[in-house]
Amino acid sequence: MLFSCLIQFFLVLSILCYRLNAVPYTREYTRNVTGTLNSLLLKNNYDKRIRPDFGGPPLPVAVNLHIKSLGPVSEDEETYTMDVYFRQEWYDRRLSFSIPGFEEFSMSWLFLDKVWKPDTYFLNGKRSYLHKITSPNKFLRVRRDGFLTYSMRLTVSARCKMHLRKFPLDSQKCPLYIGSYGYTSHDLVYSWSPGGVRLEPGVEMAQYDVINISVRGDLFAYRNKGMLSLNYNEYSIVEASFHMRRSTGYYLLQIYVPCSLIVCCSWISFWITPSDVAGRTTLAVTTVLSITTLGFGGRAQLPKVSHATALDWFVIICFAFAFAVMIEYAVINFTDKLAADIKKLLEERAAKQAEKQKEEEKMEASIEAGDEPYIDADSETAPSKSSYRFLPNRWYSVPTDLASLSQRYTFVFIQLIYYTLYASIHFDLPIFFHADFFL
Repeated sequence: MLFSCLIQFFLVLSILCYRLNAVPYTREYTRNVTGTLNSLLLKNNYDKRIRPDFGGPPLPVAVNLHIKSLGPVSEDEETYTMDVYFRQEWYDRRLSFSIPGFEEFSMSWLFLDKVWKPDTYFLNGKRSYLHKITSPNKFLRVRRDGFLTYSMRLTVSARCKMHLRKFPLDSQKCPLYIGSYGYTSHDLVYSWSPGGVRLEPGVEMAQYDVINISVRGDLFAYRNKGMLSLNYNEYSIVEASFHMRRSTGYYLLQIYVPCSLIVCCSWISFWITPSDVAGRTTLAVTTVLSITTLGFGGRAQLPKVSHATALDWFVIICFAFAFAVMIEYAVINFTDKLAADIKKLLEERAAKQAEKQKEEEKMEASIEAGDEPYIDADSETAPSKSSYRFLPNRWYSVPTDLASLSQRYTFVFIQLIYYTLYASIHFDLPIFFHADFFL
């Protein structure tokens, strides 16, 4: 009992001694850090308006992107959006320090206003902002040798020139240009740090699949020195390019398959008798209007480009085949009426021929009886019975069957060419002809 009490007493005494010694150490440590920062910014006459190594060679600035989310992509505005951690790294020897056992400081956003930072911006940015909830999402790390890491969380919306001739079987390459707004290439030189651009695992988009992300450095942009000046300043920039392929599942289910089925439904008109005007007309007009509404409504979110897209060509093909059914019925109806008129005329002439034959028989009988013969001046030569052999009761069945077969086989053939052409481009498949020649 006494032994256990002694052990507990010595344990409590040890803890008290440790805490009494730790408090002065912590205070001394804090004083060292505070004194170091004060000496860096005040005693060394640090001027945040002047870049590091001013008057010397250009300052290297390394950048990298860690993408948290990508999308959406707007074809109408020709922009794409992403949520990123944007990091910049450079050396500022004026902020080097020496504290035993301490390698770097992690400073809050409040310290950023006291040091020099590159005026980096996105050249093709359209709408970008810094996240500020619950505090500005940015920080600065200062290493003992003066190496600085400046990180911030941004949502960047950048311009991307869309090439929509192959929509929706297309792919887009959207660049992001990063450079200095005010410092020329004689002051700052940008490059990608190792890793360059990283896409967080699991990042997906509803409309696109990311095929590849490539980076380029050692690029330069040129801006005029002034409105009346013909001289240009050279600025160092870096580029990240996002190669994205559009997902076609939505368009297959909403446009391609329904339009193809509507064209197939229009072929029912070939099996409706031409005398049923209401049935044929209703079916033909309904299919044409359905394709127009369904097909051209799929490009409502696209910019109003002057050229036709792959979707436009598909809808035009379906529209043409549905409209051809209406033309076929109009031709059949017209020729049917014309044939009926001709048949009626031939029947009338046949009746007159029959009357003439009766008159001739009477005339022959009167001649034999010695009477004066009677001749009808209005009599005409009637056609022979062979004139009816080319007018069967269902004469229209032959051209109708030919139109039905030609429509079906031609539509399937054109569909095969269409999907072979655009699928080879969309999925980079080798084919026996150069597909881009037709686009």
